[in-house]
Amino acid sequence: MSMLSNYRLKELLKKESEMTDEEYELFLNEFRKSELFIPIQVDLDSLDLKDVQLNEINHINQEINFRLKSYESKDKKRTIPLFTDEHEIERLKMNTTVGSLFMRDLCESIMPIRDSFDQIIINPKSEKSFKISVDEFLDLFDEDREFEDLMKEIENDEEFIEMMKKEL
Repeated sequence: MSMLSNYRLKELLKKESEMTDEEYELFLNEFRKSELFIPIQVDLDSLDLKDVQLNEINHINQEINFRLKSYESKDKKRTIPLFTDEHEIERLKMNTTVGSLFMRDLCESIMPIRDSFDQIIINPKSEKSFKISVDEFLDLFDEDREFEDLMKEIENDEEFIEMMKKEL
């Protein structure tokens, strides 16, 4: 079992059409900070396999080369699937290698090949799946946007506000 915890993200996750503007922004902020599972194809030449156990979870602490797996959706869009937890992966009965990536790292990985993908979908088989275009996803990591969102988070963090008041 993995140590990934996306409790807050799953709590906020619902169809975009069902979200208020505020809920949507909260969700995007949490999504941006998340580490999610993603199907990958590992370049075995970049991997030292001597300690790898088949049919088990392996924690690899070395740099590996991999390619993101994607699929063509019903609406003909090249889609990168992401998963909040193992349960969501198991629902698809996928027989593939899955890694975990922080969303900032995913952004950096797809930036040079952004034209290869149209959208990202979180938990594709769930009633609460969420789609976002690749361009909108990449915009989440715009430096100005990140700074503004961080400042909003700080303003809304009562604990932080109380701590600052005590220091003044």
